[in-house]
Amino acid sequence: MFVGRVAELTALAEAAEQGGLAEVVGEPGIGKTRLLTEFARRAEKRGLTVLRGRATEYEREMPYRAFEEAFDPLPDGDRLVLARQVRGRLAAAAPAVLILDDLHWADPGSIELLGYLIRRPLTAGPVLLVCAYRGRQGGVRLPAALAEAGPAAVPHTRIEVPPLALTDAEALIGNRPGLRALYAESNGNPLYLEALAAQEDRGSGDRHDLAGLLLGEIAQLSATELLVAQSAAVLGDEFTPDDIAMVLDSPHTEALGRLASRDLIRPDGGRFRFRHPLLRRLIYEKADPAWRMGAHRVAARELTLLGAPVREVAHHVSRTASRHDPADLRTLMNAAKDAVMTAPAAAIEWLTAALPLVGDLTDPASVELRVLLARAYTFDGRLEAARAAMHELLPHLPVGTRGAVVAACAVVERLLGRYQEAASLLSAEVSQGGQGAWLHRELATLRLQMGDVGGALAEVAEAIAAADSPEEEAGAHSLLAFTAAYEGNPQAAGEAIAEAAALADGLSDAEAMRELTCLTRLSWAELFMERYADAERHVRRALTLARPLGRSGILADVLTAASQICGHPGRLAEAIAFGQEAEDVAHQSGSPTLLALVQAIHAESLAYLDLTKAVHLATRASESVAGVEGWWSATTVCLSAQVLLAAGEPDRARWMLLGIGGGVGMPQCQPGYRPMWLETLTQAALGCDEVAWASAAANAALAAADALGLPAQRAFALRAQSCVRAAEGDQHSAEAFAEQAIGLFGDAAMRPQVARTLLMTAACRTDPHHALATAKSIALDIGATVIAEEAEREQRRLAARGPRRGELLTKRERQIAELAMTGMTSKEIATKLMLSSRTVDDHLARVYRKLGVSSRAALAGVLH
Repeated sequence: MFVGRVAELTALAEAAEQGGLAEVVGEPGIGKTRLLTEFARRAEKRGLTVLRGRATEYEREMPYRAFEEAFDPLPDGDRLVLARQVRGRLAAAAPAVLILDDLHWADPGSIELLGYLIRRPLTAGPVLLVCAYRGRQGGVRLPAALAEAGPAAVPHTRIEVPPLALTDAEALIGNRPGLRALYAESNGNPLYLEALAAQEDRGSGDRHDLAGLLLGEIAQLSATELLVAQSAAVLGDEFTPDDIAMVLDSPHTEALGRLASRDLIRPDGGRFRFRHPLLRRLIYEKADPAWRMGAHRVAARELTLLGAPVREVAHHVSRTASRHDPADLRTLMNAAKDAVMTAPAAAIEWLTAALPLVGDLTDPASVELRVLLARAYTFDGRLEAARAAMHELLPHLPVGTRGAVVAACAVVERLLGRYQEAASLLSAEVSQGGQGAWLHRELATLRLQMGDVGGALAEVAEAIAAADSPEEEAGAHSLLAFTAAYEGNPQAAGEAIAEAAALADGLSDAEAMRELTCLTRLSWAELFMERYADAERHVRRALTLARPLGRSGILADVLTAASQICGHPGRLAEAIAFGQEAEDVAHQSGSPTLLALVQAIHAESLAYLDLTKAVHLATRASESVAGVEGWWSATTVCLSAQVLLAAGEPDRARWMLLGIGGGVGMPQCQPGYRPMWLETLTQAALGCDEVAWASAAANAALAAADALGLPAQRAFALRAQSCVRAAEGDQHSAEAFAEQAIGLFGDAAMRPQVARTLLMTAACRTDPHHALATAKSIALDIGATVIAEEAEREQRRLAARGPRRGELLTKRERQIAELAMTGMTSKEIATKLMLSSRTVDDHLARVYRKLGVSSRAALAGVLH
């Protein structure tokens, strides 16, 4: 029976109109499921498609359990393919509501899928995700998934289900003597209130807590009814008479009918379900443990005979696995092998259950199991657990046979940002007689991450010498090309790229798949050296080969390269699509530094369309790598600073760049991209009216670009020079530098940068109207709405009556002047802009001189 909840139903109905996420949170028995059932009924009546799923307490290792009922059958494929298909089904069902109940018991696969759906909301619809759970039992993963509904993500409603009002309690159990006492004792909890009323109706015993009252209901069952109820609790959240017959050799339909008449179980779509999950738990735990184990074993045997999926058999075997039955180990291992890539958390549960069935690490079966367990931890993103599992294994494996485990462990250490630990592990393997080109390639990668280019080149030379297959030789030469390009050595990089490309292009797909870095590192090297067509050709091939492998680290690497390659010429839709997919894959990796880098690269493209979302991503990315050293984290910070600068936060951008770069010349940043980073620092300094700093950064950018000899990097340096000259009042030089920058960006087909340069330098050009019109036209053509809108704003400003004295102000001076016009004091302005009061006063003094006024009150007449 449903009563009350008017406010909650109204909130859900309003949420359904706009889509997004609705959290329904409350204690056990408070009425979350009843509320959702009534909401579902009303939503269907309004013409919405309603899909429902729920998690269950004793099936938490079963993958995607929470989604099974809503999407039966669930699509096949790896985790990302499955997530996309579920999203596609939701889109096809829109307008729709997806209700997921009891998510505090959700398996990790379901939570990961939920996070994806929140992170990638449907633009058509609306589609509302309703997530119900007990607030104190959400664990760690569920809150993290729900946190994807950040300020830039989806509309978000949170409903805390309150106790029933007294009038609603009366409607639920009737107007009876002692109603107020029952209501007070239950604290308005409907399940507790009904149990108290039922106890009173039976005229039985003393008052108890909720569990005690439910146990009182269970105590009324006959022996047969209790046995049937316990069998049902073993079988799962839903069951049929035939399922009962599997355990008890009889469907016991009469006993099921009596359980239904007592309202312990309820019919639901051709099956039975317990009235409340708490009832199932109490009945399951009341069963004799030995009988319960036997029931699970019978269920496993019968399901095997029926040809049920191995995961369903493993669910029961894991609760009663025994060394006396060799089939148990086979079942658990087979289920884990099937699930390791698609549902690694389930594989971990089954392998953990299988551990007592194998011997110590002298037993080959034990080694096989632990290697698979380490893989499952890695695929599940639990890198610390994977590292611990592999470190436990390594001492028991002889040198020469453990190469794959050492390599995997080193990669995990690197993904965790522990570069020195990974290097020490690999160096120790070499010193103990370990051989193979892979050892030196991984050591070279680590040296490069730590900024030791000389050490990286030495290890690359060792890798080339040790290569004993075409793919290993190609992989080593691709790493050499990457290192030379990273270091900004055009001649060495060109020679290495030519050699690596010849080797990689000569590989069959089967050979290339065995060492995909021969394509990924080559494509990055070509990207750094501005060979965009070759980079795209190699990254497209790598992407085709990488998708089926299910290796999140390397797939994310390929996708981010593809995103950058597409972003340079202005194919923004492709760049953003690749960036989104890379972020989804990186979420599965468990590596905070990889995810941060991917998010920063994604934000770079997204900033052309949606600055709010881009800033949200960039901020998360930069915060994730705070205090982490290495090339990935430095690149993450620089990219994030670019986005923040575009969003009008030059102060934050400036200090981020100075901190990560090691000063105005940014000596600690990637040499091959240094002119670009220095141009960003130049613009940030100009945004803070630090013309001297900006000039120093611009000069350093030009010197770095001269050393590189790369057209696009030189264009960034020239743009920096143009903006500094404009700030110094040298309009003629500013326009000349801008023209050169635009020409070089145009030659490199970098249309977004052409549009941005036209916009940034319009004020110093002879015909600013033409510059802005061209910028807007290019931006509209490539879909860069942020640039197009800014160009249009500048056009409107120029078209206003005559030039205004306000145009003489820098961005910072105008910002402070406009705040001063509102009546804010210097101290208040300083607090808002994170400046000192003295700095604000100095800016205002310059504003007064430029505008020819002497007070704040006079500013409005000049600026408006």
